Amino acid sequence: MTTKVGIEGTNLTASQLVEFFRLAALPDSHINRVTVQAFIERRNPFESVVAGLPLPEGTVTRRVKVDRTRTPQEVVDATGRVQYLNKEVLATMPQGEGDEVDVYFVPTKRFVSASEVSAFLAQYGLVPDPRAQTAVNEADPSFADDHPNGSQWGDNCYLTFLRWDVERHVRCYRYDYDWLDYWFLSGVPTPRK
Repeated sequence: MTTKVGIEGTNLTASQLVEFFRLAALPDSHINRVTVQAFIERRNPFESVVAGLPLPEGTVTRRVKVDRTRTPQEVVDATGRVQYLNKEVLATMPQGEGDEVDVYFVPTKRFVSASEVSAFLAQYGLVPDPRAQTAVNEADPSFADDHPNGSQWGDNCYLTFLRWDVERHVRCYRYDYDWLDYWFLSGVPTPRK
């Protein structure tokens, strides 16, 4: 006779918890508040939490509070980074929605042309939110050291965070260059209507 061990008041089994913590201990693991909440809600925390294709390996998720009352310049200033900006392009930064959001940083792992960025994000149920992306880089200044990240909106307007040598900087311009294979494109779940 087999004895089933579980967590009182839930459908969770001891073996599920063991597997969860085994995966959490992996060096590449990105266990965070979102995955823990999914586990508590008895959903598979390792599946995409957004509509569309499962998020690729290496995707990083950050939950962040976003001050949407700031002007685009104030948003960038709050990061304390060296700035390389086209002020006219910066002024077109979308407002976005939500005071607290999950931001997904999806590794490109290939060259992605400017014309395909929207489709690249849409396949994972994501849309750009440069204010939320900036809030992540403000809260964690070292994040872009290992995860150079960008967002793109409108007519090939982009915002990037990167460390070059010893300088942490932010760039905002309009170009139609390819995103290289080491970038992380950022997005938030497509708002529900």
